[in-house]
Amino acid sequence: MKMKLYTAIFLIASISSYSQSGWKVTNAPVFGNRVDDIFMVNTLIGYAVSGDGKIVKTTDGGENWVILVQNSGIYCRSVEFFDAQRGFVGGFPFGSSNPTNVLRKTTDGGATWTDLTSMLHPNARKGGICGLAVADKNTIYGGGNWFDDAPYIIKSVDAGDTWGFIDMGNYATSIIDMHFLNKDTGFVTGKGPGPIESAIILYTTNGGLSWTKKFENGIPSEYCWKIQRLTSRIYYASIEDLLNYPPKILKSVDGGMTWAIHVVDQVPYNIEGVGFIDPLHGWTGGGPVKSFETKDGGKTWDSVAICPFMNRVFKVNDTMMLASGRQIWKYNGAGIYPAIPDQRYAWMNCYPNPVKDILTMEVSLAVPTRVSLLLMDGTGKQLKTIENADRPKGSYQFYLNTSHLPQGIYYIVLKTHEDKRVVKILVSR
Repeated sequence: MKMKLYTAIFLIASISSYSQSGWKVTNAPVFGNRVDDIFMVNTLIGYAVSGDGKIVKTTDGGENWVILVQNSGIYCRSVEFFDAQRGFVGGFPFGSSNPTNVLRKTTDGGATWTDLTSMLHPNARKGGICGLAVADKNTIYGGGNWFDDAPYIIKSVDAGDTWGFIDMGNYATSIIDMHFLNKDTGFVTGKGPGPIESAIILYTTNGGLSWTKKFENGIPSEYCWKIQRLTSRIYYASIEDLLNYPPKILKSVDGGMTWAIHVVDQVPYNIEGVGFIDPLHGWTGGGPVKSFETKDGGKTWDSVAICPFMNRVFKVNDTMMLASGRQIWKYNGAGIYPAIPDQRYAWMNCYPNPVKDILTMEVSLAVPTRVSLLLMDGTGKQLKTIENADRPKGSYQFYLNTSHLPQGIYYIVLKTHEDKRVVKILVSR
């Protein structure tokens, strides 16, 4: 009887904590992979995309979502619309030598889609489109990608009829997200040039012809992941690290010209998505079990049980937000429905550990995805790419000869489109 009472108290407390958060899980299809992006055209009409190839649409402010397209041959990564009818979806091809649907366009609100892949530069066709940003009624930018494969930006000035290409190799190793104020002025996030490859924010005022660095933190192997313009002066951005550092976000109060780091927690946790509803109240997350909430502009944070695997937080207006992760979540100050416990997308086991010669890395994937498997030294500097390829769902073994490495601490890092795993190894002699 006492056990039942304790259980009831726990459930009531859990439901109460959910209700106070103001978030709820929306009525959307079951997604076989993470929901990577959301774009709301207005308070009623919006679109979202997922890694299992779904494009979904809402016409009631995110309460309900219906499938427009389902294609498991493409990882849908980004979505952006000019208006309720004209929009684009970018994605990653799964290892095809002749990819399709890397970039698609609709002119009828998602009823039909045109494949634009053949219009893209070969690097963009191969690497995919990680982020999209509408700049004005005819100008849209895209970029890629996170897995260190010839960073680039694509650009259209005629609403997607033709596409140009900008090589970003002099500025970055990865391009992730972007926000443009007009056809000439905007920001992109990503990872800087080697050998450090630290988180960066770049800024252009001439349509991408040249870029200036507005942030670089100097810590090896970090990405600046998502960026949000809250007001003309206040911006936020997230940092994802490839090792287990304490999570942190960035804040600018001068229109993105300078940035300050805000530590979210002292315990390592993966961060990707970030979004604020006003200058004080916001959320960030990205890991498998929780997110974080601040009510003082990012100075202090509390854990909240919402939106596991958070990737995009989209502000609709001053009272409504949407967030994407394992599911689509909505915030409008109302109650919340507890989410189904979330699973991981990837697992890794490394042995023997300590190791003297051959290290075996067992990797299991719950979904088809990109596998980036890296060896890093104790400071986070990347020493070797063990694997960087698309892999179907399943289990794999990789091997690394450590006999040439000096004795010491190293890290094996597994990053996929949706997940991250880190194993600390000791090389002994």
